[in-house]
This record gives sequence, structure tokens and C-alpha cells, in this order.
Amino acid sequence: MEKKEKKIARRKFLENIGKAAGTTAMIRAMTAMGIGIGVSSCGSSSAESPAAQTNSFTQPISLGSYSSPKSARPGDWPANSGAGKSVVILGAGIAGMTSAFELQKLGYSVSIFEATNRAGGRNRTIRSGDVVNELTTSQTCDFDVNGELYFNPGPARIAHHHEFLIGYCREFNVSLENFTNDNRAALLHSPSAFGGAPQVAKTVFSDIRGNISSLLASAINQNALDQTLTSEDKANILSMLKNYGDLDSNYAYSGSSRAGFSGQENVGSRDRDIQITVKNLSDLVADTFLQSSWINFSEGYNQQSSMLQPIGGMDKIATAFRDRVASVITYGAEVKEIRKVSNGAKILYEKNGIQIEHNADYCICTIPATVLRDIPNDFSETHKAEINSFVYSNAAKLAFQSRRFWEQDHSIFGGISWTNQDITQIWYPSNALGSAKGIIIGAYIWGSSASTNFSNQSPQQRINSASLQGNNLHSEYESEISKGISVAWRNIPFQLGAYGLSSASTLLIPDDNIMFAGEHLSILKGWQEGAILSAYHAINEITKKVHA
Repeated sequence: MEKKEKKIARRKFLENIGKAAGTTAMIRAMTAMGIGIGVSSCGSSSAESPAAQTNSFTQPISLGSYSSPKSARPGDWPANSGAGKSVVILGAGIAGMTSAFELQKLGYSVSIFEATNRAGGRNRTIRSGDVVNELTTSQTCDFDVNGELYFNPGPARIAHHHEFLIGYCREFNVSLENFTNDNRAALLHSPSAFGGAPQVAKTVFSDIRGNISSLLASAINQNALDQTLTSEDKANILSMLKNYGDLDSNYAYSGSSRAGFSGQENVGSRDRDIQITVKNLSDLVADTFLQSSWINFSEGYNQQSSMLQPIGGMDKIATAFRDRVASVITYGAEVKEIRKVSNGAKILYEKNGIQIEHNADYCICTIPATVLRDIPNDFSETHKAEINSFVYSNAAKLAFQSRRFWEQDHSIFGGISWTNQDITQIWYPSNALGSAKGIIIGAYIWGSSASTNFSNQSPQQRINSASLQGNNLHSEYESEISKGISVAWRNIPFQLGAYGLSSASTLLIPDDNIMFAGEHLSILKGWQEGAILSAYHAINEITKKVHA
């Protein structure tokens, strides 16, 4: 009984470390205590643990003559299994084009209907001369004509474990480069913290770690945790805390070289031997922004410090897919009706003012639920209900062209600065480092209220507000930034949202011979890898029906 009580106390102690100092500190404490790092030991939620995330397309599927692994993928489906069968795909985004690419290899006759004049969906890169049409406004990008000056308003980074997307990049010869996601030379800013002065991230991280480590060490040395830790635990954790927090021999924190030096945020500073004044723990926790998700941002399942991006813009991936299925895409084909017919589906679409009927054995619908709910159909009532209630993010982005003052004046090369103003994040480009000009993301907004307000503004109002807020982090904004352009996904025709937020259940089940796909129906919502996984799931459902 005594042993069981001690185990519970140790787990509570570790959970508190995680809450106060972050996942890294908790894992180091576990290691020091000799505890194996498992999902249950870490106290990780299912949202953070991929092993704990399941839905209908990650379950074993048996098709009689063969059985697929838990996650359906190319190679699971019998060769030439689609001979004599036809599939119509609604939408030429990543999910739609992945479906077409793989179905054609299985012998299916495939058609894609795309409402716009381009393939890729939310995978888009904006360059000089491109036009952004929203429901009530239009913007023309006036960046300089330069292959390195581009803006990815939708997906902009790739995680290392997005194996299928990376595999297609390899297969299609889409070259990738590093995307710096987390840069400790970037800034953290709250108008109500430290007099509103932006702080270099490494100084805040260093002081948080040092103060928390010293506080825990003091508690241990004062025997405040005797009922929680064994004597061996105490010795091991004190050693870990000393290293983790850069504490002195008395386990006190009085600053660290990890925080950098005074004036480090400005190129040309000569004060490399002047230590930065240590921030008190009370100051660090006084502002709720300093307790927010940025602390563990780069430790998230889909986030890492170093990620990937295609050289030249994210649409290099969309273009590569398009080139392989171009012959089956009909552009400007706006779907007007989706109907079930005996052993198939009937699509009524409009092109150049003419309505055309198309019949196929199977349909894969990748149209966002925000758009799909207004298209006449005869889906089942449960499918309709989930479509009608599906919630999407109103996330939006804005970009400026500028002299690379962040590199030239502040030695920030890639990464993200955070603020609790509406703009939320400022992204620094990872491409063409050292060039004279670059595209800085002046706002990436996904919070419900802020993104809705941003979406409701005119393009010029967005530029004005992002300029004012960005100037609180970089005074150079006033003289350096120009040529702003924004995308509010809630206002983009045939999208009406940035990415799915709701949990899907019914839409993962075929409605007779109609299947649904898209990032919103995957465990990786908002990611291109999720769109690919959903395409594989739809193909798997078709294959099961063919081989029933």
C-alpha cells in the first residue's frame, strides 16, 4: 500500500513539473528518476500522442482476399482492381489529386471536377501579379518579380513524420529545404509585460527554466517533498535541475549565458560581456501570455524546431500532383447537384453557363463542408447533419515585402515571433537567407474572435492594423514594409474556411457509393498529410465495395 501511494505522489510531482516548466523538464525529471517514458507515465493527452489517436480509417480492414494494415496506403490494394470501374472526384485539392493519382494506377477511369481555374485548393503560393479574390474584395499582389518573393497563405510547413507527403515530394522530384519553425532569437511580446518591450525568446526561456529549477531544488533541499521522492530521487533530480536550469553550486539561479548578452537583438552590439538582468519568476508568470502555448510550441506532435518546405513555394507540390493528373481535371466546373443512382452517383455541374450531367460508379467528395452544405444532394440524414454542423477555422494570413531588416539589423534568420495582439505571429522567411529583400508574414491569426474580426476588415484595414501591431515588435515596420496582401480563408469562394475543427464520424462512412475526403476528415486536420490520409481511406472504402 505504501509503495502505491508513493507512485501516485511521484506522478503528481512530474505532472506539476510539466505544467510549470514544460514537457522537456518533465521528461528530464522522469529520466533522472529512472522512469520509462510511456504515454501513461508522461500524462500525455490523446491529442499529443499519435498512438492514442484512432478513427475509422486507422483500424484493420479485411477485404477477403487481402487485409490492409491499420492505416491504408498504396500497396494495400490489388493491382488492376479498378478495371472497368469509374470514379468522379469533386475538388482538385491535395485529397482529390492524391485520390486520382492512386486510383488511376489501379485501373479506374477517373474524372476530377474543380470549380476554380487552378489545382491545389488551399495549397497556394502567391507571387507578383497573382490575384486574390474574396467574396466581396479583390487584391493583386505587387511583390517584385523574383522567384524567392512569395507568400504561402495556406499550408507553409511540413513535419518530419508526414511520410506520405514527403514520399510524393521524393517521387515527383519536388526539392525541399529547411523551414525554421522555432528560433530563440525571435521575439515574445505582450503590451502588458515588461513595459510592452518585446523580449528575445532565449532570455525568457532561460529565466523560466532557471527560476523553476531553482524553486524545485529549494523545495527538495528543504525536504518539502520527502513524501514524494526517495533519497535517490532527490539526488538525481537535484543534479538534473542544476544542469537544466544552469544553477550555481547552491542551486540558485542568478542568470545564464544561455540568455545571451545585453543588446544581442541588435547587430553591431559591443556588449557581449554584459549579462542580461534576470527576470523574476513573479514577473514571468504575472502575464497570462507568458503562460501560453508558445512555451511548448515546438514540442507539439506536428511542430518541430526544424521543419521542411518546398524550394520556391508550397504550390510546387500542388503543381507536381497536377502535372500527373492534368488530363482528368475539368476546371471551372461548379458542382450544382450530387445525387445517388443505382450502383453509382450522378453529378450535375455547370461550366461556362452550361449544365452538364456526369455519372460514375463511385464518387469521392472533397468539397469543404462549408460549401457542400449548400449544394443540393440526397445524402443520408446523418451525413447531412454532420455536414451542416461541421465547424471550420477562420484562420487568415497577411504578408509584406520588405528589406530583410530582421536579418540585417537583428540577426533573426527564420522562425516565429509571438504576440498576444490580434496578429498573433510574425514569420520570418527561411528561404534566400542573406538576400536584400524578403516576404515577412505580418500576421497569422487563428483565434476565433481575432480571425473573425480580421476577416471582416477590408484588405487595407488589415494592412493598417497589422502594420500598427507589428511596429510594437519591430519599429522598422514604419519605414520598411510595403506591398501588403492578405488571405482570409473564410471569405475565399469554394473554401469558406481554413481547416476543419470538428471531429468526424459519419463522414468517414460511405453514403452508398459516395465517399468523403479532405484534411477535415483525418487525424491531422489542417495538414496536407491529413488530406492524403483521407484520400487513402476513401480509396480503401471503394476497394472494399469493389471486392465485397
